[in-house]
Amino acid sequence: MATTTAADLLDQAAGGGAPTAETDGDAFASKLTREADIIIGVYLILIGTGSTLGNGRVLWLSYRNWKKLRPVELLVASLAVTDVGISLFGYPFAATSSLLGRWSFGTAGCTWYGFTGFFFGITSIATMALMSLLRFMIVYKGYPGSYPSRRKTGIIVAAGWLYGLFWACLPLAGWSQYHVEPFGLSCTVDWGSFSRDANGMSFILCMIIFCTAVPVAAMVASYAAIFYIYRRAKKGVDRHLKNNAVMSQKRREVERSITLMALAVCGGFLFAWMPYAVVGMWSAVAGADAVPIALASAAPLFAKSSSLWNPIIYLGMSDRFRLNMCGCFVTPTQSQTAVHAHPQQPGAPLPLSPRGPLVSNLPTAVGPLPGGLQATNIQ
Repeated sequence: MATTTAADLLDQAAGGGAPTAETDGDAFASKLTREADIIIGVYLILIGTGSTLGNGRVLWLSYRNWKKLRPVELLVASLAVTDVGISLFGYPFAATSSLLGRWSFGTAGCTWYGFTGFFFGITSIATMALMSLLRFMIVYKGYPGSYPSRRKTGIIVAAGWLYGLFWACLPLAGWSQYHVEPFGLSCTVDWGSFSRDANGMSFILCMIIFCTAVPVAAMVASYAAIFYIYRRAKKGVDRHLKNNAVMSQKRREVERSITLMALAVCGGFLFAWMPYAVVGMWSAVAGADAVPIALASAAPLFAKSSSLWNPIIYLGMSDRFRLNMCGCFVTPTQSQTAVHAHPQQPGAPLPLSPRGPLVSNLPTAVGPLPGGLQATNIQ
């Protein structure tokens, strides 16, 4: 009785919630083959486990070196929290349902899964957009004093989370709803409401604009401007650097690393999420039946892999993170070089640098890399 009551209350809050078997056919049954269900379940278990371990390690390093973190690195920790959150509060539901061959948590569970996925997803997008804007402002000002305070950065972090919470609560308040996805194994915002009524159409349009187009535009514009500044710095004509040959040289030394890190962070995000956005818009305009079921299931599954990508990027571009994450990722030469470059006190944890676990030994005058991270010199 208690479970039914909770489900009814949550269903009412969602404005009807996801369809039930009685009102919309067996919407919670998988539309895929049994083999595909099992493959998806195993895939989600692997992605969720890898994301939890990788991002959990980022959070552990941040916690152990909390007082040494630069303010901008709080955004990195915030991003790791969103990835761990969706891995712990979302993926287990979808993985279990996939292995069982149907969504197994009812209407209330569907609403919960849709809410958590949308909440952590939009918070992650907003955080990455704020990272890119903050990175641009630091590079544009071009001097160490341009770093924001921890208090201001905390406000920025809170803004990203509040933005995600705001959008995730709208379907619960009756503006559209959370709905089972076409393949029947997970739930998300009701893309199909776009073609059914003005309520759904207005929500989907606003979501596309403010949760996809605006953050992506902010990231692309910020990183494009950063690359432009560094190109001018390389030619010795940038007005912020022309009277500071030392800073100009330092910037030239890390230009390639900055470019690679920016492309990895921004490009990886877009690569993972854009197929899902395109498929969602296709489904909204043409109807769910117009999208091949294989594509309708593959796009959101690929987007879920984004929670695992950031730790992989850190592993690939930071020797210090590899040393902390797993010694087997570092050759003996790299390990000796890193230890001699940053000697530690006996028994002390080995952070990624003396300034904090997510910063390299590059000169601080150039500011952190895109996304608040410093990369080691890449030859």
